[in-house]
Amino acid sequence: MTVEIRPGRRATSKDVAVEAGVSRSTVSQILNGDDRFPEETRARVFGAAEALNYRPSRAGRALVTGLSDIVVIVVPNATFGPHLQDSVDRITGATATAGVSVVVRFAGIRDESTLTSVLDLRPAAVVDFGVFTPEQRERIEASGSRVVPRRILVAEGDDPDPIDTEIGRIQVRELVRNGPRRLVYAALEDKRLDPFGPPRLAGIRREVERLGLAAPLAVRVPLDADGATNAMRSALAEAGPTALGVCCYNDDVAIAVTAAARALDLRIPEDISLIGVDMTAVGQLVSPRLTTVFIDQPLLIDSLVHDLATLKTRTGASDASPTFVDPARVLRLVPGETT
Repeated sequence: MTVEIRPGRRATSKDVAVEAGVSRSTVSQILNGDDRFPEETRARVFGAAEALNYRPSRAGRALVTGLSDIVVIVVPNATFGPHLQDSVDRITGATATAGVSVVVRFAGIRDESTLTSVLDLRPAAVVDFGVFTPEQRERIEASGSRVVPRRILVAEGDDPDPIDTEIGRIQVRELVRNGPRRLVYAALEDKRLDPFGPPRLAGIRREVERLGLAAPLAVRVPLDADGATNAMRSALAEAGPTALGVCCYNDDVAIAVTAAARALDLRIPEDISLIGVDMTAVGQLVSPRLTTVFIDQPLLIDSLVHDLATLKTRTGASDASPTFVDPARVLRLVPGETT
């Protein structure tokens, strides 16, 4: 090695150029993926960069290529099931081989400051878990960054939230399987955002309308026994003397509704039947065991990974086509003892 790096100083592209005997522009082009140079020249540059422990500046690379080697996962500041960490880990592991770094940002819905921060990073891709509006997604795409999921759709449909909409439909079908009930949507009483509840409620309403049933009631259920009991008491008063079927936001809400039913001396499933979402371990351990909707989160995340798999962060180019996921492959009813 002809170039000596003093302790505490990081190697620069100039150092790599001197070590490899080429110009700085040649170093920049080769390290940014330009394969038009002879193999021997490219080998010298890569060898010099490795010998000097040179790490290209992400900011500098963004200036050259228009994009950084960053994937930003934008997550709404919402109440999630047990799968968020697994999902982030799966994306991080899958993109590691592409030489990109993953940044996770929690944000509010339609948060312009989050959009500005993402655009400033010039990421290779943005994984949007329901934060950005279609217009904001278009602005990100226009800047050269890919937004995924590019669209997760039923192959012959055009519902912007087909997975969550279908969850609501599945819940209704299961609750009225043995006869009509007055249906209730039990949302989670939480100060955080709820990007998943509205499309699930939309699915409930569509299925209820299709079946010719009364419009569903909606209540917000806190995760404490007294609060849940008060919420369900209000629902009972509004519904009148009829059996209830409760579509719960997730298994946690379903457990809270179960506790409320006991406090109100309601029989499950005779007087009140209920169904959760997520198939949590606790939901399968409580008594009565929850009926729930299982979401194959790994399959969903794999569809995102497919959209990220051909990222060419040094050029910003990719010929990947959008991934289409049929909800029938992702969702599964898990029968229990509450319906």
